[in-house]
Amino acid sequence: MSCTHVRRSAFCALLALLALTSAARADFIQLNPPPDADKPGLPNPAANDLRCWAATAANLLAGAGYGTGATMQARSNDIFADLTTQFGMDGGWIDTGLTWWLGSSNNTTPLNPYKVVTVYGTKNKVPWMNANGAQFIANELRKPHFVGLSISWPTAGAQGSGGHAISAWGDSGTAGTQNSNPAQVMVTDSDRDPGVGDLHTYSYDAYNNPNPGGNNNGNGWYLNYSNNHPFIKHIAVLSPVDSVTDSTQTQKVVGSYKIKQNSIFSATDLHYRVGTDVNILSYKTQLDWTTSNTPAITENFVSGQRRSIDVDWNLADHPVPQATDVTITSQFVVPTWNAISYSNVHFTYPDITGVLMPEFNWTIRTPTVTDLRNPDITGGNVIGSFDVFADPNGQNLLGQYRFMHEYDWEQDPELHDFVLEPTLRESSQFYIGGLKFGHSYGSLEDPSDLWSFADWMTIDPSIHIIGPNSTFSRNVNWEGLLPYPERETFTIYDPNVPEPSTVILLSLGLGVVVVVGRKRPRNDRPAS
Repeated sequence: MSCTHVRRSAFCALLALLALTSAARADFIQLNPPPDADKPGLPNPAANDLRCWAATAANLLAGAGYGTGATMQARSNDIFADLTTQFGMDGGWIDTGLTWWLGSSNNTTPLNPYKVVTVYGTKNKVPWMNANGAQFIANELRKPHFVGLSISWPTAGAQGSGGHAISAWGDSGTAGTQNSNPAQVMVTDSDRDPGVGDLHTYSYDAYNNPNPGGNNNGNGWYLNYSNNHPFIKHIAVLSPVDSVTDSTQTQKVVGSYKIKQNSIFSATDLHYRVGTDVNILSYKTQLDWTTSNTPAITENFVSGQRRSIDVDWNLADHPVPQATDVTITSQFVVPTWNAISYSNVHFTYPDITGVLMPEFNWTIRTPTVTDLRNPDITGGNVIGSFDVFADPNGQNLLGQYRFMHEYDWEQDPELHDFVLEPTLRESSQFYIGGLKFGHSYGSLEDPSDLWSFADWMTIDPSIHIIGPNSTFSRNVNWEGLLPYPERETFTIYDPNVPEPSTVILLSLGLGVVVVVGRKRPRNDRPAS
């Protein structure tokens, strides 16, 4: 069960109406015609024009109402020019373009609610492993959120090659929420048809039998874009916050707290406070326990800013028996800050109140990089895990915790400072152990993805005391271990020469693949 706080603005409602009125027929189209920024000179743009990612970012922003111009197309062209002024003709990432533009002086409408940029999937050249990925894209479009697709071409090796970005606008489904994967997707493409709203429809291959006509890099969402069917490696989504402030750059923070119900009595309620120390622009909190009841939520404000929520779940329709784990997962969208706290966490019973679980606050601080000219520069997520104990020997397990910290494109992917401290000075002491840190370019806000994550880069087996005078801090140093992934570098499309190796040779021949300033390869240094 989950509870999502949503308060749409009139602007959001208008976009929803546009989506519905333009989708009365069997095929759903989010906006018709959609914006379609194109590379100049089509069908033969300059070979050093690698701006497919910038065109896609411009399209999504224009669709959401940003930019200067009388039409969506004019606004998209305006934003495309802004991105070119900043980044030139080089390759890049959709989410980098979105995040940079939203935080730049070009954004003259800071109260537009569409501020949240999220990546799902991977930036390595492997398929997005989501068996319901086509359905997920479809329902994001219907919310309405704006979606860019990042694709690469399969090879005979472990990873694919090349990279291209296109804008998704519709599919073969109806206007309502989709309960299965659509067979097709509709996109605009900076490298095809120099017109307004040029939609192209592609068919997905079956997820469990990908790319029947060519190489195969494993299960994924391959589509018949070319003879050698490329696969989606990730999607970039632009979505709104529910509390509009002047913040134009946001981050997601997720904390997931697994606690055990230890009483011989079955618990009929679960209570907790989850908060942070900046304005919460939007939030979602959920349990992995089945109940037909929605929680009672009280929002708490400090100086006019929403800083925490008190949550009361009535579980009387499905009481929690003894020795059963229940996981609370809360997600905040906040302005460029990552910290989250849990306090007052306890079960209640028909006649008694249960014991309070340990209360704590964690924070991650990530420094900015000094050189923002690297064309591969991009954001990502630090994933963390630790166990909570009542004793210094780690024998009495009280709970387990997983978290996700998002860093932005201009922050260092390899250096992070983690701090864990009690929520209140008078908090009782407890112990943490099994501390682990890993990295993901895709967002793991879904609890099942967060708890199944296992690609740990830093592991600390020690047990540490947390109490009134005991704050734990840890520097996570992955210097040389996390190189930026190679950006989108697609230059031209030729259906008769579809292999991405051709694209790479063209790029190398023109000297446009920039390696100056790249992070060192992962195997240069041992793990910290």
